Amino acid sequence: MPTSENLGDFYKENKKLVSEYIETRIELLKLKSIKLLAKTLSVLILISLVSFMMLFFVLFLVISFSWFMADKLGSATLGFLCGGGIFLLLIILSVAFRKVLFLNPLIRIFLHASTQEDEEENEEDN
Repeated sequence: MPTSENLGDFYKENKKLVSEYIETRIELLKLKSIKLLAKTLSVLILISLVSFMMLFFVLFLVISFSWFMADKLGSATLGFLCGGGIFLLLIILSVAFRKVLFLNPLIRIFLHASTQEDEEENEEDN
């Protein structure tokens, strides 16, 4: 039977190991959080840049369409009203189909970015 002195040493030694383990797990959690945040921000920045470029693309298409319609209708005002109508139609469609066009794909992208980390860890463990 171990003496009380041996038990005291055993508890002190294990207490130190447990505290080191907890500190290591906290550091690991911090690093995983930073990695997930970096991936999420990079995806968000990429989506923002692509969206910004698409906005300009659509803007120039509508301006071209407006000038085309102005030439066909004989009035710049009517041509640009047609272009404004296209933008209004795009806004209505975007609002009506926001879940299908924006929300669901964004959720899938962010979930993929966050679960990809778990898949990489599982591959490293094997």
